Amino acid sequence: MKKVDGNWTGRITGTNNANVFVEIKQDGSKLYGISRINDPQYGTSVYNFTGVIEENIVILSMVPDNKFINKQETQEVIINGRKMTITANMVRYGNVSVKAKLVNNSTIEGKWQSTIGTGGNLFLINEKEKSAAPQETSTTGKKNTVFISYSHEDQKHLKRLHVHIKPLEKKGLVDVWDDTKLIAGDKWREQITSALSKAAIAVLIISADFLASDFIVDNELPPILKKAELEGTLVLPVILKPCRFLREDTLSRFQALNPPDKPILSMPEVEQEIMWDKLSQRIEIELNRS
Repeated sequence: MKKVDGNWTGRITGTNNANVFVEIKQDGSKLYGISRINDPQYGTSVYNFTGVIEENIVILSMVPDNKFINKQETQEVIINGRKMTITANMVRYGNVSVKAKLVNNSTIEGKWQSTIGTGGNLFLINEKEKSAAPQETSTTGKKNTVFISYSHEDQKHLKRLHVHIKPLEKKGLVDVWDDTKLIAGDKWREQITSALSKAAIAVLIISADFLASDFIVDNELPPILKKAELEGTLVLPVILKPCRFLREDTLSRFQALNPPDKPILSMPEVEQEIMWDKLSQRIEIELNRS
């Protein structure tokens, strides 16, 4: 029997984007507890829930706390030049159903849907796992790791980026991680997870080779995208070569450093260097801001 009791934090995305705190209690396969949702548009709401866990599938039925039901709101409107006050029941909170999957005993990922037509994705992390994970930061306590994802076919261009970031490393402003840091015998999955947990920025050097890489698509992109959803990690795509970037929904929502129709390798050498310098400057600005 999988154990999921405890405190979980994360986000919902979709029609609503909000932070979530969930207290799960477990009795065998039965689940119950309280979920608190902090929506920047609608404020904080509280749901009571019951559910079950079967193998690694989590199913929850959530009902709004009574104090959020049948509340009324009053609004002044002008009709035919006359000010009128209208009072109506608030219709903001419906019952919510969740179907999700327990991943690695520390993450719950799935879908949510409400009876008022809203819905989206759910991401939760176990608080115990989160607090136990090592967090390496700069001396100021800020995350300063830049995670670089690239295809080995494009490694010589990775080296140009390293050259431009090197002054920031010497000043202690940034710690750069890419898979060249791996050595034979390393547990690569754990190394990637550890590097991403410390990353404030993820740089994607995008080409057709990047998009065709099974390793990148299966092992690097999913945690990068999850971290962007959960923690707001900045994702910076750099379009190196002509490719289907704009036709990839999961990637094209992120603003690329350069126009997709003007990849870096289509530029003269001096302009290429200008782009790498622009990326280095963007990284420096973002890390100083965080």
